[in-house]
Amino acid sequence: MSENVQFNIADTLDAADVDQINNTFYSRFNYPWVPLFLPSYADPTFWPEMLNSELGYWDKPRFGDGMKIWVGGCGTNQAVLTALKFPTATVVGSDVSIESLKTAEAVAQQLGLTNLTLRVESLNETSYKEEFDYVICTGVIHHNADPSVPLRNLMRGMKRDGVLELMVYNYYHRVQTTAFQKAIRILGGSADRPDIDRELPLAMQMVEGFPVDCHMKTFLEAQQDLPEAAVADSLLQPVEYSYTMRSLGDLAEACNLRFQSYCLNQFDKLSGNTNWFMNYGASDLQARYESLPELEQMQVTNLLLAEASPMLWFYMQRQDHPDPIRTQGELDAAFLQQRFTKAATRSRNYVLKGEGSYVLAEQEIPCPAPVTPVDPVAAQVFRACDGQRTIAEILKAMGMPGEPAVAARLRPLLTSCGHPYLHAVRS
Repeated sequence: MSENVQFNIADTLDAADVDQINNTFYSRFNYPWVPLFLPSYADPTFWPEMLNSELGYWDKPRFGDGMKIWVGGCGTNQAVLTALKFPTATVVGSDVSIESLKTAEAVAQQLGLTNLTLRVESLNETSYKEEFDYVICTGVIHHNADPSVPLRNLMRGMKRDGVLELMVYNYYHRVQTTAFQKAIRILGGSADRPDIDRELPLAMQMVEGFPVDCHMKTFLEAQQDLPEAAVADSLLQPVEYSYTMRSLGDLAEACNLRFQSYCLNQFDKLSGNTNWFMNYGASDLQARYESLPELEQMQVTNLLLAEASPMLWFYMQRQDHPDPIRTQGELDAAFLQQRFTKAATRSRNYVLKGEGSYVLAEQEIPCPAPVTPVDPVAAQVFRACDGQRTIAEILKAMGMPGEPAVAARLRPLLTSCGHPYLHAVRS
């Protein structure tokens, strides 16, 4: 058997084998762990409108009351969080782990959620057809024997004009992770099939003290203060693929999907790795780079930045979507001609108490937080948005050129779910 450097387990296992392995693993390690805080929002339209803004649905909003959402591979809390963010939506959460869904169901009952349905089902076997407006699947398909099978099922479950939010592991982010997982299987005598009881104590010995000063030692030291479930998911995850920008593009095309937009996520915000489009400075090199199609530009960025490239976290459309795909450049140009008002709501947290129950806190928290963008230029534009002037007009009044590079930097800082500061004014 030849080794796949982007896959951590024997390719002789079929989908049913892998589903059972994942069920066993996530029944033992509840991942992600139950959060200390669960936010609820005063304005039920805030996040649907923010999703419209991020995807450029400014004049014709795609998302609103009555939307139907599928969270595929929801784990212990993602479907609950989604139901709280979209209270007027119908949310379906699917997972292969019975224990994860039991945890999610217990939390949903405590919170009194009435818009959430949880189902024990494998993404390899679902049969939804053109049912959902918005499908969320982050960190899931790469834990399957053949990721194209669940991805095709996710695509089929979307309405033709729906949106898929997908995250898969970036190969360059998982070099140490996959190497460790393979090594621990060999040390545990389970190279072809994981055995957590044998692998866990061996892994913890190496976390407590790795003998060689190298990248692996740094990686393992970072695990020392994490919860057991996080350590297990990183070091012992039984089935894991990872992708480059090119291989993800090939997978998407094979599954009747196309890239719509990069999804600015909380992890890239923390790392600062949020830019898929590079500026080389030198005019000839920059000209060559910008002459490439956008997906090839992103492939170059992924290759050159490697571990410092953003996560592979994207919004996708079906290839038979009724509207043509818009490039990022076209979205940036439209952003300049759009009028916006300030987006704001209040949130209150359900707080986890010592006995394991959630209590709704009295204190209200402004959303977004901070209430003004941190970036000084974005903050100045934000303060000037009154629903009357376009972004281009505001930039002109500020003495700034409304160039594509300026729009490309400001758009995610003001109109993304990661930076939810502006809602569009309908023309």
